[in-house]
Amino acid sequence: MSYQTGPAPLPHAARPLDYWLSTELAAITPAGARSRLREIADARGSYMGAWAAGIGMGAVLILLGVILAIWLGTLVPVPSLGLPGAAITVLCCVCYARVRDRLPRTSRLIVNRGPGSLRGALSFVGFILVAFIGLFAFTAKPSTWQDPAALLTLAAVLTFMGCLLVVGIIVPATIAGRSRESLRRKAAADPHFRTLLEEDLATWRDPYGDAGYGPL
Repeated sequence: MSYQTGPAPLPHAARPLDYWLSTELAAITPAGARSRLREIADARGSYMGAWAAGIGMGAVLILLGVILAIWLGTLVPVPSLGLPGAAITVLCCVCYARVRDRLPRTSRLIVNRGPGSLRGALSFVGFILVAFIGLFAFTAKPSTWQDPAALLTLAAVLTFMGCLLVVGIIVPATIAGRSRESLRRKAAADPHFRTLLEEDLATWRDPYGDAGYGPL
């Protein structure tokens, strides 16, 4: 008696990259399932988010220098804050471009204690702003609300806080939350990056078990 069996499943490395990158495979796989592609995407998104936050911080320093120069009537804050801000921005732009176009080191432990999505970041930022305004309203004297200078100062502080929260929380969280879609688009649009993924697919083996290269 003979038994007819179907074809043996292909090993992970034998499957093409497009198979692992497909949205159909990702849709039928649990979001928390581990894979090499997801590790690459999450690490890449974390690094890109961190450097993007640095770019924003440098821009905020430049903006702060300009605002203080107008406020104080002197140009001293412009070079004092603008030059370090410009240096930080340029440095972070270079590092952002490098991590965007290369495969990250997934062996390093990347700890992200901030929000991991745009919705979470907006909720967190909204809570901080509401708490700050509530604390100010509770502690401020009644005459403060009649003082235009005090209200203008409050508006300036809130604007500066808002800028810091946007570049420090919302921007990194947005990039991290869209890291997998970003990797899929990068692989489709950049032949060099796709070649890096192809080479990694050919050589990577799961050191802990039999996890697949994807899905993404």
